[in-house]
Amino acid sequence: MIKKILIGGFWALVLLPNLLFMLAGGKGDGGGTENRTLAEFPVFEADTYETFPSAVDSYINDHAAFRNRFLSANSVLNLKLFGYADNQDVIRGKDGWYFFAGGMSLYDALGTEPFYPDDVAWIGNQIIRAADYYESRGIPFIVMIPPNKEGVYREYMPDCYGRVWEGNRPAQLEEYLREHSGITVLDPREYFNANRDYTWYYKTDTHWNFAGGYVGTQMIIEALGGTPVPIEDVTVTYEQGTPGDLVNLFHLPERFCSEENAVVTGYRDELTVNAEDVNGDKNILHMSTPGAPDKRRIAVIRDSFGTALMDKLPRYFANVDFYHWQAFDYTMLEENLPDAIVYQIVERDLTRIPQDVEKMLPPLDAE
Repeated sequence: MIKKILIGGFWALVLLPNLLFMLAGGKGDGGGTENRTLAEFPVFEADTYETFPSAVDSYINDHAAFRNRFLSANSVLNLKLFGYADNQDVIRGKDGWYFFAGGMSLYDALGTEPFYPDDVAWIGNQIIRAADYYESRGIPFIVMIPPNKEGVYREYMPDCYGRVWEGNRPAQLEEYLREHSGITVLDPREYFNANRDYTWYYKTDTHWNFAGGYVGTQMIIEALGGTPVPIEDVTVTYEQGTPGDLVNLFHLPERFCSEENAVVTGYRDELTVNAEDVNGDKNILHMSTPGAPDKRRIAVIRDSFGTALMDKLPRYFANVDFYHWQAFDYTMLEENLPDAIVYQIVERDLTRIPQDVEKMLPPLDAE
């Protein structure tokens, strides 16, 4: 009898959540918040039979009944009981701040992986190649490196994350380029550290907010010979926002975190910005602004930090083309010839520069 009860209880645990989930029509699970595509049910074919079982397993893991609710409950328990985020790429900081530990972010935060001289020379020379190619055609080429959040808000990192080196890789790269070229490198790190009346980054996201993006925008304008407007001359307000990518990585419910959006007003608000989203995924955007004070066309080769530049940069330049690095190749610049190029790459991804440069140059020049 006990055996039958145990067997029945087992199947109830297996089947009941799925039956309830079906009766609820899949509602109430909150939806996936991970920054990835969930697995689709695989098609069984002769050439995929070996991988079919693991593909089915991935599908079940991604689409299990009430999956997100269980993951959220697990995250809250870990946070409340043990004080850590249930994801190896997320560091729980102080006062509601979260930090990214993936890629080079943690190494940059600790200062444990500076560039070796040969590395900085290799990467710097790739930038010089790209700049020489475009500047020989009369197109200025500048570089913008948004700093990692971990380097700007170190005071909110856990005390155990002490630095062993006070330098940073962007400064190494900038020094090399200064000694071997005339390329302008923009890094707002010192400005952010010296001006603490504003919050420049999201607390629960890896990225800078629109206040940080505004500062970056004005640095670009100044570097290209335009007239910048200090952030003190516009209005910045902070409004309640939604959880960012860091807390979404470990499914922390919104009620357990606090986030604010920076809203910048008073900067050419009267202008209307038109946007053409070429593929519908915002990876290639052509933005035009009738009445903008500078009639030049600017190309911005960007990563996800470039999103914050879209807020105000098109209000100064009449045409701005934003190209996400994953979707970009040099032919796009030939189709829409720019008057200047801004290459924007976040600090943690500097080792990707040679890969990006290959996309910026025609095959003969890329060799």
